[in-house]
Amino acid sequence: MIAVASLAGYLYIFRTGHPDMLRQKTDYRIEAGDLYHEFETDEPEAMAKYAGKILEVRGRLEWVEKVGWGNMALIFLDPLFGVTCTIDSLQAVRQSVVLDSLSPGDQVAVKGRCDGMLTDVKVVHCVVMSDW
Repeated sequence: MIAVASLAGYLYIFRTGHPDMLRQKTDYRIEAGDLYHEFETDEPEAMAKYAGKILEVRGRLEWVEKVGWGNMALIFLDPLFGVTCTIDSLQAVRQSVVLDSLSPGDQVAVKGRCDGMLTDVKVVHCVVMSDW
């Protein structure tokens, strides 16, 4: 019984997953610095415009970090006051060759869903774009 419940949970979590960002329509293309500036200047307006939208964020990479459970974070501008783009573990495996080659200073474009701002702007379920 426990094995069946575990299998059902596994299938639900890993098979229903998130939509394939590469196939999602991009709502906005924006530079990381411009995105952060819009949130910093007028967060309620930026939330109304970007929250839940699919963004293609481009900019100079400041930091690449493994953040647990196989997830990766690509950070633009500053780790605390910038734009953090999180790549889920399954996508990190699919794009491991690309992710392993990234270094601070690289120009990168990622696509994901904007979740708003805490101290940094959060973009989640990201993929690294190859055609920019």
